[in-house]
Amino acid sequence: MPTSNSTAKASQGTSSFRRPRLKLLPALLLRCPYCGKSRLQKKGCFIEFDVGCVPCNYKYTREIGYFAGAAQMLNYGFAAVTAMGGGAIMVWKYSDAGDFVVAGIPAAFAGITSFLFIPWGRALWLWMDHATHPLNEDDQLVP
Repeated sequence: MPTSNSTAKASQGTSSFRRPRLKLLPALLLRCPYCGKSRLQKKGCFIEFDVGCVPCNYKYTREIGYFAGAAQMLNYGFAAVTAMGGGAIMVWKYSDAGDFVVAGIPAAFAGITSFLFIPWGRALWLWMDHATHPLNEDDQLVP
């Protein structure tokens, strides 16, 4: 009768896939969250990410529309917090400036910072997704 240890080894098969360790700091620096060597962004692009990490041999996007959640949840949340903080400061310091100024300046600032936050929102989305759903053999660039 086989032991549970030998059964686990047999279920792993002969695959050479090794799950690397995930790191947050390289993701915040817009680098691969596993090796920290390759850039997440395509060369010369601000928003668009590369296909994957060549040294780690895995794809950044797992499906079509992969980064849609990053734009909706992370960037919107960042813009909302920025607008609320800026609005509170405007009401506190410049309450006599008028409603349009008190509401308009934080809204414009939130829109600009939301756009500038896109690469970091995508990098955090990638990190969070891989933290909750680790890499598997289907995520390889070249199987």
